[in-house]
Amino acid sequence: MVSQEPRGFEGAQTQAQTYAQDENRARELVEKVLAKAYKHRTQLLNIWESLMSLCRMLRSWARGDYKGLPWKTIVTAMAAVLYFLDPLDIVPDFIPGIGYLDDAIVLGFVVNSIRSDLEKYLEWESKTSAAQSG
Repeated sequence: MVSQEPRGFEGAQTQAQTYAQDENRARELVEKVLAKAYKHRTQLLNIWESLMSLCRMLRSWARGDYKGLPWKTIVTAMAAVLYFLDPLDIVPDFIPGIGYLDDAIVLGFVVNSIRSDLEKYLEWESKTSAAQSG
């Protein structure tokens, strides 16, 4: 389990503050992350579910559909997707086999850091989709 902040993550957190203050920029960011993720899906199998959960949570928050997120959780999740989006982070994404290793470490750190808020969101998402389909 990763407990201390991964190297290189601090810069993403600083940048995330700016994105978190503008829901339109946040939505655009999530769309860019999803486009990159789907393009490299085969390389992201180990982190796919966590990355998709973060993206859905941020998208729901940015749309105003989900309001139960503390500011720190928003910024931390935003920092994770910003880190993922950066192709030249600690281990450049274009390096075959290991390019997304640091992204996986950061994502694991973030998911562990915001676990209770992410679980609350996933429960809300499940209830919301069940109510819409029922």
